[in-house]
Amino acid sequence: MTSNQFFIREWPAGLDRFCLEGQEHHHLSRVARVKPGNLVWLTDGRGRRLLAEVEFVEEERTWLRPLKTKEEAIKTRVILGLGLTRPAVFDFIIEKATELGVSEIQPLMTRRSQPLPPDRLDKKIQRWERIAREALKQCKGGSLPHIGFPLKLEQAVGRKVNGSKFYLSEDSPRYFRDILIEDRTDEIFLLAGPEGGWTEEEKELLDRAGFQGLSLGSRILKTETAVISALSLISHFWNW
Repeated sequence: MTSNQFFIREWPAGLDRFCLEGQEHHHLSRVARVKPGNLVWLTDGRGRRLLAEVEFVEEERTWLRPLKTKEEAIKTRVILGLGLTRPAVFDFIIEKATELGVSEIQPLMTRRSQPLPPDRLDKKIQRWERIAREALKQCKGGSLPHIGFPLKLEQAVGRKVNGSKFYLSEDSPRYFRDILIEDRTDEIFLLAGPEGGWTEEEKELLDRAGFQGLSLGSRILKTETAVISALSLISHFWNW
C-alpha cells in the first residue's frame, strides 16, 4: 500500500490530526518526497504501527491524519548476545537482526572479540541504534531492538531468562534444527561468538551457566552467516 515508514516519538491521541517534525519530516519531504494524499506507515518502535494519510507538507513539519493501527505480535522474544566483531560485520548483523525481529542485542566482550576503546563507546552505541532504526523503517517492522552496553561474557551469562539459552558452536553434537521441532519457547537467549569463535574455557563457562551448544551443520560459517541463519530459522518457525 505504501513503501515508506517513519518514526514518531509520541503516539497521536485518537483520530486527531498530528504532525511529523525534525529529521523524520526532512526524510519524508526531502528524501522520500512524499506528497499530500499519499499513505505512510509510522512506528514508535514499541510494537505498534500506524497507517496515516499525508494532508499537508510544510517547511518545518508534515501534517498527517491517522487511519488505522496495527500491532506487531512477536511470539518468541529473542535476545542476541554477540561477540564484538569487526565494525562492518557487527553493523551488518545489527541491521539483519533488526529485520528478523530480534528484541534485544547484547554486545559481548570475549577472549577473541574486537577491542572497543572506551572513548569511542558512546558514539558506537549511537551508530548501532541509528542502524537499527533505519533497518526497522526499511522492513516496516514495529519493534525496535534494545541495544545494550557491552558486557563481559562472564557478566552476560548470569542474566535471568524466561525461556531457553543457547550458543552457536560448530563442534556441538546437537543441531540447531533439533530445537525447532520442540514446543515454542517465550524467550531465547542466543549467543554467537566473534570471528574465531569461542575458546574452550568460554564453552565450559557457557555449559556451566546452562547454555546448550547448537551446530548449524558441518561447514564452518562466517559469524554473520551463522547468526543470520539461526535468526532466520527462529523467525520462520516461531515468529512469522
